[in-house]
Amino acid sequence: MSDVSTLTRTVYWSPSGELAAALHQTTYLWLVVALGVMGWGIWRRIKIWKMGKPEAVFDRPLERIVRLLKGTAGQAKVLRARRMRDPKPRSYFAAWMHGLIFYGFMALVFATTIVALKEYGVIDLYSGAFYGFVVIVSEVGGLALTVGLGMGVFRRTTRKDEFKHALDYSVLYALLFLLCVQGFVIEGFRLAVDTNAVDAQLSFVGRFFAQFFPAEMSREATNNTYAGLWYFHMLTTMAFIATIPYTRAMHIVTASLNLYTQRLEPNVVLPKIDFENPESEFFGPRSIMDFTWKDMLSFDSCTECRRCTDICPANAVGKALDPRQVMLKLRDSMLVEAQLPGDKRNSEENYLYESGQITNEEIWACTNCGGCVNECPVGIDQLRGIMQLRRYQTLTLGEVPPTAGKAIENIKQHKNPWGVSHADRFKWAEGLDVPVISGDTPEVEYLYYVGCAGSYDSGNQKVARSVVKILKSCGVNFAVLGKAEQCNGEPVKRLGDEYSFSEIARSNVEQLNALKFKKIVTHCPHCFNTIKNDFKEYGGHYEVMHHSQLLAALHRDGRLKMPGEVRKNVTFHDPCFLGRHNGEYEAPRQLLEGIAGLRLHEMEYSKQQSSCCGMGGGNMWYESKGGDKPVVMQRLEHVAATGAKTLVTGCSFCMINFKGAFKNLEATQDLEVMDLAEAVALTLPAEPSSQGQTNG
Repeated sequence: MSDVSTLTRTVYWSPSGELAAALHQTTYLWLVVALGVMGWGIWRRIKIWKMGKPEAVFDRPLERIVRLLKGTAGQAKVLRARRMRDPKPRSYFAAWMHGLIFYGFMALVFATTIVALKEYGVIDLYSGAFYGFVVIVSEVGGLALTVGLGMGVFRRTTRKDEFKHALDYSVLYALLFLLCVQGFVIEGFRLAVDTNAVDAQLSFVGRFFAQFFPAEMSREATNNTYAGLWYFHMLTTMAFIATIPYTRAMHIVTASLNLYTQRLEPNVVLPKIDFENPESEFFGPRSIMDFTWKDMLSFDSCTECRRCTDICPANAVGKALDPRQVMLKLRDSMLVEAQLPGDKRNSEENYLYESGQITNEEIWACTNCGGCVNECPVGIDQLRGIMQLRRYQTLTLGEVPPTAGKAIENIKQHKNPWGVSHADRFKWAEGLDVPVISGDTPEVEYLYYVGCAGSYDSGNQKVARSVVKILKSCGVNFAVLGKAEQCNGEPVKRLGDEYSFSEIARSNVEQLNALKFKKIVTHCPHCFNTIKNDFKEYGGHYEVMHHSQLLAALHRDGRLKMPGEVRKNVTFHDPCFLGRHNGEYEAPRQLLEGIAGLRLHEMEYSKQQSSCCGMGGGNMWYESKGGDKPVVMQRLEHVAATGAKTLVTGCSFCMINFKGAFKNLEATQDLEVMDLAEAVALTLPAEPSSQGQTNG
């Protein structure tokens, strides 16, 4: 290869020296046409989104830009092992496919931009070593894009039951493939004609194509052939630009917008309902027109990748819920409404439930695990849409599963979902001498909110007693509400009865605001999430900790000493409302790793890709219809695969569920189920003479 400093080429090269000006100057005309067609298509979609109600999602721009870059340039949720439906192992196929397509495409965009910067006189980087770099990037990028497209066609051809291969996909794939082939053919023709090209050694794909052209052609034939190839390539490029809003390439636009406008609060937080509005005839979305423009953008952003469905615990056991289909049905409803005249929109035949577009079974199968939201590479909040639909069914139609309705009534009347006498709420603490807080109590460092399960369920009462034992051993200044404690209303909210929840939340907030404490700690992630996130709407702004976070902090500070040895092989189940919804994965593991003798065996699906036990979203209080087996059985199979004999969790509902189900699976007949606090308590001496050693 010649001296690096000589590397360059004419932008509009041709065998005769340079393309005729009439040819390349018409590029501007075609570009204007292509951008006009593309802009019109995008504007049509924007007008559709604007049918929705207003929503403000443009605050904190720097944080949004970071999220956007992670999701687009970084492909954060694409370039990782994709969780497949059990028993299939995780797959990197989609990661490789999308990575090759995206970065291959971006490499070609980069090279084209460098050429444009020179052509328009902005800056000339199209020479020397950087030119060589651009050539190599173009060759590798075009090859990567071609391979990625081939992988995409293969997947959609061999998995037709999971992925549609509609016309818009075919057009997109065909245009991109044609662009790649054209680029290589033009490059090959140039190298075949210009045998002394200084960049010939760098254009390895172009050299391959060069060998297919005849060695000798007339000057006129070479000029005409090259001009024809170049112009065809230019027109194909313009066709790609123009068709972006009309093919699946539109997700370049919708995904970017949706990622930038993601809601920054935890995805489990639901929008406020104005119950004071006298004009409200219903609550929750009755038709697609009752969603916000942001919701409509989300529905329109779906790429049908199926990641949300593959991770959905309800769908995995054969229940009716398919998160992808729910989003697509909402998108289709949006597009139908958009075709109607303004006075025909929002008519009764298009009501989502009443028309049969959305079914009772699919909405009530949701466990609120948030796996769908976590997996979605384009930032769709499936959970928010599903829960709003559930609100409409509960508040407007009054269609609530009978046992769920009973739990709501119990909470309203007895301040707990079981309907047990409120007088028994503090029995769990008998013999412990637990300090109780009141309005006259001096400020305490921690208010321990025990919750309904810790107060009434025998298994969780042991957890509460363990927490008290640990806090006392560490000398923590804490107190509990005692008999004054009431349900925080989490089941009511998850079951869609926002009106009753608002009353319960206000009562709780009024009570808590009258007390003097610095922080709240609870061992139940459902209580933790509700007090931390949902009470804010009602004036309850508290620093809330899960007991794993507090105990891990005490251990790091040297206040929590765990002298005893616990010889157990354990696995840890990540509670959805602690992990995915509130981002805490490390504190529980730090605690377990700090226990001498204990060996932690991670399940294949843990942390962000953890499976739900099936009790979230109010499922603790009703049995959703359908399915081949309970959701918990799938998770127990994951537990069994680790070989661990003890399952540790940090959630009241998970514990109840696992303890009630583990004997139904042969592989877990001898499983021990315990909470983190119980594991830590095993390391503490039961009495002064105890050695604190436990075998298991």
